[in-house]
This record gives sequence, structure tokens and C-alpha cells, in this order.
Amino acid sequence: MNFWDTYENAHRVLVIPNYTFGEDYNKDSFVDVLSSQIKALGNDYFWIVPVITPINKLNLPNVDQRVCDISGNIIWMRSNFPNDVIKLLKEEPYDVVYSHLSDWHISRFTNKPIIGYSHWWELKQCNGLSWLNRSRNLPHEIVNILDYKVCFTNTLEQKKAVIENAKEWFNDDTIQRLDTIVQVMNLGVSQEKICDFPSTNYDKVIVFNHRTNSYKGWDRFIKWMEKYREKRQDWVVWAPLLDKPNKWSWVDTTKYDKETYYQKLSQCCVGVTPKQDHMGWSVSSTDSMMRGLPVLFQEQDCYKEIMVDGLTFKNQKELFTLLDRMLDDKSFRMEWAEKGIEGARKLTNIDDENINKLHSLLR
Repeated sequence: MNFWDTYENAHRVLVIPNYTFGEDYNKDSFVDVLSSQIKALGNDYFWIVPVITPINKLNLPNVDQRVCDISGNIIWMRSNFPNDVIKLLKEEPYDVVYSHLSDWHISRFTNKPIIGYSHWWELKQCNGLSWLNRSRNLPHEIVNILDYKVCFTNTLEQKKAVIENAKEWFNDDTIQRLDTIVQVMNLGVSQEKICDFPSTNYDKVIVFNHRTNSYKGWDRFIKWMEKYREKRQDWVVWAPLLDKPNKWSWVDTTKYDKETYYQKLSQCCVGVTPKQDHMGWSVSSTDSMMRGLPVLFQEQDCYKEIMVDGLTFKNQKELFTLLDRMLDDKSFRMEWAEKGIEGARKLTNIDDENINKLHSLLR
């Protein structure tokens, strides 16, 4: 059986991409989510994916990567709808659009059903006005997704913030429609990536494995660590995504391939997840949990969706108390490492639920 025979009757899905990690698209969160969903949905679907450059993780038998002139600049990309992608929407045969970028007004160029997934919303809480982005794009995003069958968002807290922000521009009838269209899709954890037991051999390493941006809490975190350094110096920070000048001799920025990264997490003492301004899901936190690395969450509703009974702190004083216990009390650290693994296992069912949702919508 040749390639075309295999996928002749497959449902054709045209993807609208949302690339945000230009340093390595194989590590981009959108690519991670999409590749996992494509594999899980199986051979019933054939995917047309516009790419800036071919992506190894999308080298799948039922994926046709189309190189398009998409800007690598996050702000510019959101404001400029590439002609290459418009041409695909108008001329490519497909059955449904799966959009991960609500900023682009797709419905102007297609009469096919549109399913959405928004990884980022330009909320006042996380989208400061700057010379690159003089106004929030949220009203445009809202207008666009009113033409969608559904648009998924990361967390319930994020959905609530979208609805509340939208009230600045839209009337009650539109808000009610929006509340129906925007639905929550938490991200799951793959069972095969979860370790059976936490490692008893670990180093005094405090992990910040999130992007080192202000909306992810990096600025607060590094100030806390500077202050904590005044108290004790028997630890280091590992921040593998730090892409700014590193002026701290005690901050390790070593980067590894994915499998080595998972192994390294198992060998560290504790991870810290500060409040994040965009209220989204934290894949970096679930990475830590599934590898037996305890996570300290700053109190925020969206984190309760990840681990409802997780170990939380309100402020610097509480964080330092918990860090002391993690560094000094092995029994306490191991107890929370095991709880993290158990919390990750509870998230494995989410993937199946998500795939069932997508299957019903994309058909």
C-alpha cells in the first residue's frame, strides 16, 4: 500500500501554527502539543502544517509540512497574516481548520469549520504596552474566535480572565457567546515518561525550568534567590532556558537534549514555580513532577488544576522555609517527590479525554 492509498480517505486538517520558540522549533510548546495530538489521533487524519523551516518532530507519515514566509518575531507574526498561509486557506483541499493563533482572521478566507486552541491571550495582566506592541490584540482575537466552533484555552483561571478582559469591549450577548466558545483543555502527561520512584541520590540544585521571562516569574524568582544566597550558599540554581547574560556564578544554564533533561530533573532537589501572569498551564512543572522532582508552587488558582494539593507558598518568607526543608530534610523531600509522581499519574487520563474531544470536533 503506497502513501496516497493509506491517507486517501483521511480527514484533511489545515493547521494554523503559533511558533514562539525560534531558537529550536522542536522545543516549541505548540510543536510539542501538535505532534502529540497528531500521533494520538492516528491515521484517520492527514495534516497540512505551515512551517518556517522543516521541523524534525513533525516528520510524521501523515503530515505535509509546507514552508511559508511566517515571521519568527512573536509580535510581528501576530500582526501580519502571511500571504502563503492565506493561499493555503483559499486553494488547498481540506475539511477543517485547526487554528493555534486566534490573532489571524481566518474566517475571511475559508468556509470550513474552525477549531481553535489559544496558547496565549493578550490580557492586561500579562501584555504590557511597549514600543513593539502598543495595544492589546485581545479584541481582535475575540472577534475572530466568535466564528470558531470552539476555542480551547489552558486553564479555567485563564478562561475567566479572557471573559473578564473581553467585557471592556463587548456587550453581554457577545460575552455569553464567548463563554460557550472558549473551553478549557488542560494538558496531560504521558504515562511512559513518569518514573516509578524518585531518586534518592540528588544534588542541592534548585530548578527554574520555565522560560526566563517576566510573565513566567523569572524576575521575582532571581531576586528571591539573590536574597536566599545571603542566608546560605550550599546550593545552585539550574535555569536551562536562560537566554540572557548570566551574571550569577551559582546559576547553571547548561542545556541538554530532552531525555538527558528528564534525567537531570530527577537528580535535582526541588523546583520552583512562581505565579505566571498569563495564568496558563505549566508543562515545566509537570515535567518535574513526573520525574520525581518536588515542585513549590506560588499560590495561584491555575496551579490547583495541575496539583490540587500541591506544596504552595505565599511569599518570600514561606518560600525560604520550604527551601530549607527541601535542602535539609531528606524524608520531607522524598515524601513530596512521591506525591509529585502520584500527581503526574492523575494527569495521564487528561490526554485521552482531550483526544476524544478533538476527534469529535475535527470530524
